[in-house]
Amino acid sequence: MTLISEPPASVQLPGLTQGLVPGQPALVVGDTVGAISMRAGLGAETNAMLSLHLLSGPVLGIPGHPERWVFLTGPVTPVRVDTVLDLVRIDVQLLAPGTRLALPPRSADEPGPRWVVRPRPGHDLPPWQAVVSAARSTSSMCRNWSNS
Repeated sequence: MTLISEPPASVQLPGLTQGLVPGQPALVVGDTVGAISMRAGLGAETNAMLSLHLLSGPVLGIPGHPERWVFLTGPVTPVRVDTVLDLVRIDVQLLAPGTRLALPPRSADEPGPRWVVRPRPGHDLPPWQAVVSAARSTSSMCRNWSNS
């Protein structure tokens, strides 16, 4: 079995940095928390599956056409090649270390990302493997998903 050793990804919740917009906080993907991006439709199905298993965690909605959802997870571990190929097929991306994610603005009137699922103090982030598995399972149950 061939493994791809991906460096772990994290989002530093306590040590927020300046965002992409001056004055707006951001999360930086790094060593302790992962970030997984997918189109919103698949994200909604994935989040529903995670919720059924009590594994739902914070999710950012990133505006665009199509909108993308970013799941904040526990640290990334090595990934099998067939898993990576399957993630590419269903348009799911593991965000690289150092990626900066702008957090939602304090005012709901401002444009930008939004919380689909807000972080809950005292709750652990879901294991990244659970999010990847839920996305793959959901995608296989809904073979008619399009990339739009």
